[in-house]
Amino acid sequence: MTDDDLDELRRQVRKLVGEWRDGDRFRPVCDAWLRSYDTEFSRALADRGWIGLTWPREYGGQARSNRARLVVTEELLRAGAPVAAHWIADRQIGPAVLRYGSPALRERYLPAIAAGAVTFCLGMSETESGSDLASVRTTARPDGDGWRLTGGKIWTSHAHRSTHAYVLCRTGTGGDRHEGLTELIVDMSAPGVTVRPIVDLRGEHHFNEVVFDDVRVPGDHVLGTAGNGWTQVTEQLSFERGGMERVLSTYPLLAATVDACAARRDADAALGEALARLAGLRGLAWRIAGELDAGQAPVHAAAVLKDLGTEFEADVNEIARTVLDVEPDPDGDGPAGLLAQGLLAAPGFSIRGGTTEVLRTIIAKGAARAPRRGGDELRELTDDVLGGHGGDPDGLPTLWSTLHGLGWTGVSVPEDAGGSGGTLADLAALVRGLGRHGVSLPLAGTVLAARQLAAAGRGLPEGVATVVAGDGLAVAGGRLRGTAARVPWAAAARTLLVYAGDEAFVVPADHPGVRVTPGRNLAAEPRDDVVFDVPVTGDMRLTGVAPAGAVRAEAALLTAAALTGALETAVEHTRQHVTTREQFGRPLLAFQAVGQTLARMTAHTLLAGTALDAALAGPDPLRVAAARVLTGRAATIVARGAHQLHGAMGVTREHPLHLSTRRLWSWRDENGTQQFWAATLGAALVPRGSAGVWSWLTDQEAES
Repeated sequence: MTDDDLDELRRQVRKLVGEWRDGDRFRPVCDAWLRSYDTEFSRALADRGWIGLTWPREYGGQARSNRARLVVTEELLRAGAPVAAHWIADRQIGPAVLRYGSPALRERYLPAIAAGAVTFCLGMSETESGSDLASVRTTARPDGDGWRLTGGKIWTSHAHRSTHAYVLCRTGTGGDRHEGLTELIVDMSAPGVTVRPIVDLRGEHHFNEVVFDDVRVPGDHVLGTAGNGWTQVTEQLSFERGGMERVLSTYPLLAATVDACAARRDADAALGEALARLAGLRGLAWRIAGELDAGQAPVHAAAVLKDLGTEFEADVNEIARTVLDVEPDPDGDGPAGLLAQGLLAAPGFSIRGGTTEVLRTIIAKGAARAPRRGGDELRELTDDVLGGHGGDPDGLPTLWSTLHGLGWTGVSVPEDAGGSGGTLADLAALVRGLGRHGVSLPLAGTVLAARQLAAAGRGLPEGVATVVAGDGLAVAGGRLRGTAARVPWAAAARTLLVYAGDEAFVVPADHPGVRVTPGRNLAAEPRDDVVFDVPVTGDMRLTGVAPAGAVRAEAALLTAAALTGALETAVEHTRQHVTTREQFGRPLLAFQAVGQTLARMTAHTLLAGTALDAALAGPDPLRVAAARVLTGRAATIVARGAHQLHGAMGVTREHPLHLSTRRLWSWRDENGTQQFWAATLGAALVPRGSAGVWSWLTDQEAES
């Protein structure tokens, strides 16, 4: 499927939603996928083939990709459209029937779901069994060629409206409580089914308690194999947790907030950080959809998406409340009404589909396994070359000449200009390796300078080079004057690429008009102040180079790569420590609080890496800004968590953890602070309004 196909699909969904909204057939609401129920709207989607979109055509589907389905669902969620009637069946019951159902079940239910004629509710949770599904007590006993179902389910959304229920029950016993679980499809009109309404915090009725009193279930309505329910339900939860409904429940409120602030600049940083988080989460959802298309079951990534996504959904309420200074009004319109909806729905975000605590246990268990590497030749090369060379710099390490000999200082510089070829992404992989191994070298600055010197038709710099820029530099009266602070490796450099505004100059570092005062960052890396009073000559002035902002964005991107490498190592040090260190006779990881912290570190590192990949995929400087925000956030969370879990040994230099965390604390605010990049992103996107923001998020031309 091409991008053009997805673009056309997106336009079609927007057109339908716009017609219904403009015709006052629905009002955008928060948490619409659970609360806004309209069978007519679901049938309108079904008429266009948008329910069961990924299923085979013989079962009523369109045989399209999970990424196509993501396009449809995120457009519906963005609009706050009334999708609750078909959502559960489309999202997870249909895929489960397709994977585990008999041919008869597939033929009976999949076309009916795709047509919007059959709807499902979920019979999972019980009064004594919430996230711990292995403890369910609802039982089904054999009865001739069928089953008799007895027990109860609770928090069953739309049970009073659904035609059928998916029910997880116990059909056998064994030494392991995960054994003997079975999934049944139950007709909600069958004798013995009783539904009792439960009113939620918003005063609305979608929750129910469902009682099954000796309900007859046909034998052919077992989903998959009797007794194999645990394996099947855990896979099904990947579908439940891995979608954008775990991210966009409060998007109508965020959109209204962006629109209300479009003409203001005081909310740019707060909204910019929120949009960076949203972009990263959407990138992760896109990745999960791709893995599903490849036949994988991305349980770990789906758990991360739900954990960070539901945290984001709840934070949108507080962001809106803070920047708008508005009182929630349950009877109001606009932001005040949406805020009321979001606040009253938010307590459920981190509970439904598995509580945050349970999800972080899943993430921690995944993180506890040693990471598998392979297939990334550039990563393997950097590990081979840099392994064992980490530490605090003491002058220019001898490793520098080795890297120069290997051609690293010319990576991403065209070969016909004397470089080694490759792309900026290749250079970022090398810089990420430096961060991963705690190696301090002036690689990023040297190559960034070399790229511009090559563009200007000059030879590549000999030895170390660095980029110097800052508001304090200017050319007046034929002289370059001013001070640039915190310049990486200036004292070691032989060549300075200097930007005064967008004018670029090449200045020898040993010029008598250049004075360098050595400094350092928290990781003891050189960060020097440089004072200029240099007469500008013709051979100093450069033409054909990129503007200062573009070079700064490249430097920021490489900083994000270095941060991601250091994040990976800090998490790996922590993983090794909590799985081998014992306290009170148990590994540290056996303590829930430890696992929760490791999970949070792992999740934010994954999100940071996702944002970095997006920034490396194209030239958009706003993707770079988003990556810098997310790597900066992750740096704070990971460094804090790593030191907490390492205990006293982590606050010494006898343990190598400090080689990662001191770099995280330094780099998160170099080449622009996290706050700067959040404000930059907000200032660029918020004036576009919510339509423009969404177009950027989805890489589309702006449409309403």
